[in-house]
Amino acid sequence: MTNIVKFKARGPRAYLREAQEQRIPVRVKREGIDPGWVHGMIVDVSADFVLIAEISDSMRYDGYLVIALGDVSHAEEDPSREFVDKALALNGETLNAPAGFPLDNWASVARAAAALAPVISVNMLDEETGEASYIGKLENAGPEVLTLREIDPNARWYPDAGDYEYDDIGSIGFGTSYMYTLYRVAGEPSGPPQEPRLHSTDPR
Repeated sequence: MTNIVKFKARGPRAYLREAQEQRIPVRVKREGIDPGWVHGMIVDVSADFVLIAEISDSMRYDGYLVIALGDVSHAEEDPSREFVDKALALNGETLNAPAGFPLDNWASVARAAAALAPVISVNMLDEETGEASYIGKLENAGPEVLTLREIDPNARWYPDAGDYEYDDIGSIGFGTSYMYTLYRVAGEPSGPPQEPRLHSTDPR
């Protein structure tokens, strides 16, 4: 029996805020962006964004994801809530969420994430795949684009940086075990990046 009602009656912000206050594990869907669900605990909700502490299949907290509130098409209590609560407790998992994390715009989100983790993931909206993920070191968050020095899947730094337009960002993640491992293998990049290139997910 769920403790919180479906958000369609009251709006997603009120629903997710209640889930945050009650510490209820939820799953969130973004129709047309991600075919799966985001599983986790709601850390904070602003007028435009949601900060989620993700829960992995191994029932451990594994990083954070910021998504746009307007992209949330469905949210509900995790159907396996009883199991999730017990498994987190058995694993000794406690939520140590970052306090005062800004959820004003993508620039403030990127800066705050980069202050907490050596690399972040910038997940760009893509017409074919929904989202395309890019992991790297934040170089700058300007008024129109953020600049990222990327790491490839083999933990090699690209020589140049990429500019990412805010309008095309679907989500920003940080603090996952994968991202930390990728950074540890790659190490710090040697020297400054070359001139940034404008990144586009437009398949044309």
